[in-house]
Amino acid sequence: MTRLKVPLTPQQLRLRENQIFLALTIVIGVLAGLSAVLFTLAIGVASRAFFGLQPSWTRLLLVPPAVSLVTGFLLYRYFPGVRGSGIPQTEVAFHLDGGVIPPSVPFGKFLTGVLCIGSGHSMGREGPSVQIGAGIASVIGQWLRLSPERVKELVPVGAAAALSAAFNTPVAAVMFALEEIIGDMNATLLGSTVVASVASVIVERSILGNEPLFHVPVYHLVHPAELVAYAALGIVGGVVSLGFSRGLLWLRATFRRLPASSQVVQPAIGGLAIGVLLLFVPEVMGVGYDSVDQALNGGMLAGTMAVLLGAKLVGTTISYASGNAGGIFAPSLYIGAMVGGIVGTAVHWLAPFPTGDTGAYALVGMGALFAGIIRAPMTSVFMIFEITQDYQILVPLMVANLLAFSIARHYQPTPVYHAFLQQDDIHLPSAEAKAGIARTARDLMDADLPTVSATTTLEDAWMQLERSGARAVLVGTPDELVGVVARDELEAAREAGGQDGAIGLLVSPADVHAHPDHPIDVVLERLAESHGVLPVVSRANVRRFEGAVTADSILRVARRGSAAQ
Repeated sequence: MTRLKVPLTPQQLRLRENQIFLALTIVIGVLAGLSAVLFTLAIGVASRAFFGLQPSWTRLLLVPPAVSLVTGFLLYRYFPGVRGSGIPQTEVAFHLDGGVIPPSVPFGKFLTGVLCIGSGHSMGREGPSVQIGAGIASVIGQWLRLSPERVKELVPVGAAAALSAAFNTPVAAVMFALEEIIGDMNATLLGSTVVASVASVIVERSILGNEPLFHVPVYHLVHPAELVAYAALGIVGGVVSLGFSRGLLWLRATFRRLPASSQVVQPAIGGLAIGVLLLFVPEVMGVGYDSVDQALNGGMLAGTMAVLLGAKLVGTTISYASGNAGGIFAPSLYIGAMVGGIVGTAVHWLAPFPTGDTGAYALVGMGALFAGIIRAPMTSVFMIFEITQDYQILVPLMVANLLAFSIARHYQPTPVYHAFLQQDDIHLPSAEAKAGIARTARDLMDADLPTVSATTTLEDAWMQLERSGARAVLVGTPDELVGVVARDELEAAREAGGQDGAIGLLVSPADVHAHPDHPIDVVLERLAESHGVLPVVSRANVRRFEGAVTADSILRVARRGSAAQ
């Protein structure tokens, strides 16, 4: 007798899918942890192979530009999507690309990251580890043919797992995934990222041991007035964060203005500058956590820390801006430790009350600079707490973090990772759009505008406009927007006797536009600046036309809303 198979109910199907996803999360945590551990070990092997135990001046000078010629070719020819940190690219994959990351990305990031950091560039391994882990998770999701929603959800899971193993701080890794990658501290993926981070850090500690990344002395707030000193550290940290971010963005923009054909040699240009710098300050080579550990334990003079601070600022700016593969996560901590150590030494000299060791100020400085540069203050707090395992550090840390974060955000509202993307004409969704709480430009726009080329005469464009009944005409193509010309503007130009002129001459040079997820208040503000027609363009490509907002399109939406009621 054949037993009939009873179909599963929707609740049972969801339960089974969740169980499979949980198991997959553990697998991804293990694999991302392995990738981060291998990445760390490979960088060490490459560094020893390139420089030896006691590098000569010829190696210090010649290795960075020589290896950068190789990585420059690889980045230009095969892996253009793995330049820089990898964290902005991971955010783009999550928010704009549905979580889809090509298999070449984690492989290319691993290879070029090992070569760049191992050859002496002043960059960190955490950002590349995040992109590698996210890439592995995405590739597995695509290979298993999971739903697009599940593939997207795996990206921050892999990112958190990789960061957990790279920095040995599982809680901070979870916070970073929520705060930076997802952009939502209440995200439903909290459980999955926790599971993956725990699995990852277990793998990391099983292979590398349970040795802490930094050896930090016990912290004590010696005198209550020290909180004023930590507040001063926060202010200094905010100013240094702002200077570093702006300098990095300026130099990166300068390199981007060079001819496109020079991209293959730009990393080598940065490598040559780094080689010269290493001749004088070899301590800024690579990640530089040995120097950070020394500062945390009070083993550096203020003058030495000042030299290392300046050299690290210059070295990281050059390495990153010239297009090499590496992050600014570790350099932010390095810079913060030096700033904190210098301030701590000054306080120790000048304060009329007893003060703590300079190492305590170096530790708080790490958190303050991370909050000011990376703009992830909650991650910073949890990260420093995990390093110290000491609740007493939280109050001075939060004071310094808040001030550094506030100063940096006030004078540069756009976080540095997002500013990198904006330089590449990529704009991430707003916080309102992520939360789904506002009516957006997508709801208000008109996507059916007549399209003409820039060389079309005014008379021909007017005829197309008359046939369509639209309030504006799109100049260019949907994939290559030149601009949008309003009906009133076109009519005025015709009446002035310019029927045979090209419509491209009417396109305003002002680059006022909106993105589909912009809330209505932003749309109305920009509509007032756009002479009545506001182009709506893709975040992934600002030249791709999605629609246009006009007074008529807004009225149509309002009428539909009234009819529905």
